[in-house]
Amino acid sequence: MAPVATATTCVVNPYAKRAQNAANMGRQSQQRVSNQHKRKFKQAQRHSSRRPQKRDQLTLDNQVAFNSERDCNICRAKSIQKFMSSHPIPKRAHNVLCTLNKATRGLGELTEQSVASLADNKRYKAVTAPILPKERFSGFNNSKVAVSTFFKVRAKTVTAKTATTTMTATMELELTSLSLYKGVEKLVNDADFQAKHKNKFAPLAMLAFASEISEKIIRHKDKEMFYQHFSGIEITVPACDEGNSNPHCHSITGQKLLHIDWERTHGMQVPCPEPTCRGTLKSDRSNFSKNKTLFPIYSLEGGSTWCIVVVLVCPCCHQSFKSNEADVLINIPAYAANTYPVESVYATPNTNCHLSRQTTDVFASIMVTYGNGELCSKLLFNAANQEYICRLTSYYSIAKEKNVTTTINYLEKDGSFIRQYPPLGDSIRDMYDAACSSKKNAWCVSNHDQHVREIQSVKCDSMFAQDHTFQVRKNYQSKLGTMAVWDAASATGEIASAVLVPSTRTEDFAHAAQ
Repeated sequence: MAPVATATTCVVNPYAKRAQNAANMGRQSQQRVSNQHKRKFKQAQRHSSRRPQKRDQLTLDNQVAFNSERDCNICRAKSIQKFMSSHPIPKRAHNVLCTLNKATRGLGELTEQSVASLADNKRYKAVTAPILPKERFSGFNNSKVAVSTFFKVRAKTVTAKTATTTMTATMELELTSLSLYKGVEKLVNDADFQAKHKNKFAPLAMLAFASEISEKIIRHKDKEMFYQHFSGIEITVPACDEGNSNPHCHSITGQKLLHIDWERTHGMQVPCPEPTCRGTLKSDRSNFSKNKTLFPIYSLEGGSTWCIVVVLVCPCCHQSFKSNEADVLINIPAYAANTYPVESVYATPNTNCHLSRQTTDVFASIMVTYGNGELCSKLLFNAANQEYICRLTSYYSIAKEKNVTTTINYLEKDGSFIRQYPPLGDSIRDMYDAACSSKKNAWCVSNHDQHVREIQSVKCDSMFAQDHTFQVRKNYQSKLGTMAVWDAASATGEIASAVLVPSTRTEDFAHAAQ
């Protein structure tokens, strides 16, 4: 028989839940709404920025553009009221992006700049407002001061011809050897000018002289003044007695500065070198006006020649050419092209210097065999060194002749007297090879093709001598497998044929002999 429960006995209900408190609270949250439930309704709610549809207009940041009938509550209510007269209109302002908003005028949230812009537009409308009928024919703003100012006798203006004559006369008085010396000395001693041109390749004194000439002659369009100081395309640094005491001015005395602008110096229109273009080149900016740089020409005479090169642009094909490159020199008459002291085949556009005509004539006779590029480079360096020694001795001898006790030390050769050095042997050899293969001359035939045709025209009518030479093969790579060079000389002493042969057997040179 089961025991009977008494009043003091506690019956346990297995389905009853424990009361939650701080003592028995577990790690799991007891909220009825879980995080997943919240996330579900959060993703289902409407976003503030509507996704773009196919017919929507997009902004630059790929957002839907503002539409007043859709995004402005007032405009949307008015558009609905057209069809439903009972639809209410809210009592509030239009959207800040709506053009009907009186405060923003559709400009969005107002900033200080936009507020100032709106105020300026308001002032402009007030100034440009039409004249009212009551303001017409009124003398309210006419005072004695305004009347006297209006009827005041004006001073006579100087005519253009008189002004040009006066300016030319003034410039002629200024452009003397003494004035140029003072201008160059002022720029050379200027700390800002030194810091600005410390990395330029041209000497500091030559840059100062080019600045004076560019400022006082080239920038002015007076032709008589230009022809008075320039001899063709060149101007020589004049000698000045006071300049002998300044080492910078003494170092450039007698050097030449070239201004290569064929339209200004010779008055000619240069045709476009492009074969398919019929345009005419127009002068643009120069290397000195833009970057304050000068283009050097080296020679065996010692001092370098510096050039202000004008860039020519074709208005038809929009190609640019330098006025001293071969494509331009062969398209102008010879009397003008010869004033530039460089052969057209050596006037390559992608080099940082040129060699004078006399220098290339000498190099052409000694650079026939391999390895003479170093000799040509040494000749250019020796010429620059000898030029420095001559100027150094003459500077101190003048000071000794004048019994000057204290003199300024002469310029250092490396870094001051010479900033850009002549090309090395490899560069000269490359320039020579490019010139031999170039057709940029008056007859459009390269020296290489001319020599080939001359060799091909050699004949052996009566007799010839043949021989094997072994020393010549040392100039060729050993992997070619050559043993000697078979050559045949004609009766006149010319070489009719020369071929590399693997041996001295007749079968190896029979074809060439035939």
